[in-house]
Amino acid sequence: MSKKSAREQLRAERARQAAQAKRRENMMRIGVAVVVAVVIVAIAAVVQWQRSKVDTTAAYPEGVVAPYKPASKSDPTPVAGKAGGQGDGVGFGKSSAPVVVEMFEDFACPHCRDFESDAEQTLNQQVEAGKARVIYYPLTLPGFGRPTELAANAFGCAVDAGKAREMHDALYANYSQSWTNSQLVELGKGIGLTSGSFRSCVNGDKFADWVKAVDKTGTDRGVQGTPTVFVNGKQLDPGDTSGTGLKLAIDSAAAKTNKQ
Repeated sequence: MSKKSAREQLRAERARQAAQAKRRENMMRIGVAVVVAVVIVAIAAVVQWQRSKVDTTAAYPEGVVAPYKPASKSDPTPVAGKAGGQGDGVGFGKSSAPVVVEMFEDFACPHCRDFESDAEQTLNQQVEAGKARVIYYPLTLPGFGRPTELAANAFGCAVDAGKAREMHDALYANYSQSWTNSQLVELGKGIGLTSGSFRSCVNGDKFADWVKAVDKTGTDRGVQGTPTVFVNGKQLDPGDTSGTGLKLAIDSAAAKTNKQ
């Protein structure tokens, strides 16, 4: 065999070995991707299972309200003034308002903080004018972990003590993704919640089952992220989730109810 032929065979062998190594690398990457996908699906399944196991007899805050319900199939006017139960949200504004804005938010979600900053003035104006009622659903997205569950429970404690709006606003004004119960108790003091019952409610996770039930409500409503906003039962497109978009949606919904 000539030296040239030997070199050519050596190059061919090296090329074959490189191709085999590349195939093994690709198969390994595919295997890792499959394992990661399976783990993600498994985590999602566990979260869904946990959310489905809600104690419907557990305590929930005083002041939760029933979700939006139209007067009839042909009349979008909200049915006014019904008290809620386990898994329902917290209402602000007149129960007779022609528009109900349902907001699914996570106190640890930066997009929710930005949306609140942008839409707060619009919402306050609509609520004060008697045009809209707002119902807040404090979701706890898995990615934000235990701190968001603590914040949602503390919000429930404030709702029970008659300081719902104040606590809601304070949680976003002092936005954090690392809340502890001691910090939440201090936050409550800043809005006048100085009683031992509020402190015990926060530290004892009194409304943990209500928080889970609200998460299940979000899942049942098809909520996949926060903020998610419904105006008289119609979900806003994510691109319209802004102060301007919200006002347009409220005006449109009010016009429809006024035609009835």
